[in-house]
Amino acid sequence: MNKSAQGQAFRVTLSSMLLAVMLVLGYIESMLPSPGVPGIKLGLSNSVLIFAVYMLDIPTAYILMSLKVVLSGILFGGVTTMIYAFSGGLVSLTVMVLCRKVFRLHPVVVSMAGGMFHNVGQVAIAILILHTPSAILGYLGLLMLTGLGCGLLTGLAANQVMHHMKSLHIPTRTGSSSGIAVTLIALVCVLAALAFAWHNMVRISSQPVEILTDPQVTVQDASAPPF
Repeated sequence: MNKSAQGQAFRVTLSSMLLAVMLVLGYIESMLPSPGVPGIKLGLSNSVLIFAVYMLDIPTAYILMSLKVVLSGILFGGVTTMIYAFSGGLVSLTVMVLCRKVFRLHPVVVSMAGGMFHNVGQVAIAILILHTPSAILGYLGLLMLTGLGCGLLTGLAANQVMHHMKSLHIPTRTGSSSGIAVTLIALVCVLAALAFAWHNMVRISSQPVEILTDPQVTVQDASAPPF
């Protein structure tokens, strides 16, 4: 088997293993007790995406993220779960790729950025679905802080494992620039979604509210109308 075939086999095998690990970690995370604050999760699968960013090419990383979202939604969630998970995963992975390829940041910092922006993506899609921008944006600060903390923990774990793999002489990259176009397309999608969310937020907050009542109803107390 030549080196090209060996590299392809290694990439397929590693991709399958990473996808399986993400699904298992997602299932374990779904069984953990809730901290009492909606939306806060440890983000164990985020550490696996860091492996994809560093050990595989960019298109494969996006494929793994998409497959994880679809399979997790089918096995453990539903359509709504897929929407929120994909929006957060797309923003998170795009930010991690940019931090890795453009800014050459440390894996721990990349993981922290990914954890923080995962919440940004989910809040943006929540604004579009729930139409409650003021309440959700006030909640975003807490989510970003917890995302930084969880990203720090998962990044430290991922960094230690990658150091161990390097000591075993396992290759840490099989592709480099082939995913630039994919990253740019994903970045455009992210920016368009955020712009659309901001546009809807401004429109909702500035739109006048008109309350219609039945003219035959007699209002007894003007401060508490019966409708």
